[in-house]
Amino acid sequence: KIDTIFPDKLQVGDFVVVREADRDIIKEMADIMLSNSRKQGLRELATKWKEALEIEQLFSTPEQIYQKLVDVGCTKGYQAVRSWLVDDDVIAPQQKQDLQYIATITENSVINELLDQIFDAAQEVRSAHVQAGRVLSAQLRSRIVEALEGYGDIDPFNIWEPIEMTVDGIGPVRILKIIDVGSPVVVDIADTNRLIEE
Repeated sequence: KIDTIFPDKLQVGDFVVVREADRDIIKEMADIMLSNSRKQGLRELATKWKEALEIEQLFSTPEQIYQKLVDVGCTKGYQAVRSWLVDDDVIAPQQKQDLQYIATITENSVINELLDQIFDAAQEVRSAHVQAGRVLSAQLRSRIVEALEGYGDIDPFNIWEPIEMTVDGIGPVRILKIIDVGSPVVVDIADTNRLIEE
């Protein structure tokens, strides 16, 4: 049996399952869910704000874009704005007002005209990602149990090296044992939910 524990509750001796993939399985699953719901066009609509910022980056640095956003009333920090610019995993800003600020500085009439639809599309895409993540976690849990049964008896107290396996439909997976819990580390927003090896 594999239980899910929130990261802040992990302790020495617990295990972490890390999926190593060069493709975004959650995005793929979310797109399938959207397509099955006849909502496949929502991702394209939800990224209209990103297209406007990409054009803006041809003429302005990230710092200049950030300052333009601040000048029109945006209260997001530089790191959040930078993630909008460089992180492909960002579906859309969380607040509708931020879309309005982006429309203002980019002078993009499409965002202005479709503001509510773009925001709603982003919410639906985000929801599909959350649902896909839950489905993937459930699949991962059950398939890892099946894969571990092939290893025979495993003594969890004597595991010091990662257990590496390939899980059908998910790809390479590593099971890591926590041997130390250090102090909190600040990570860039683009590195959230990623294993960072030192």
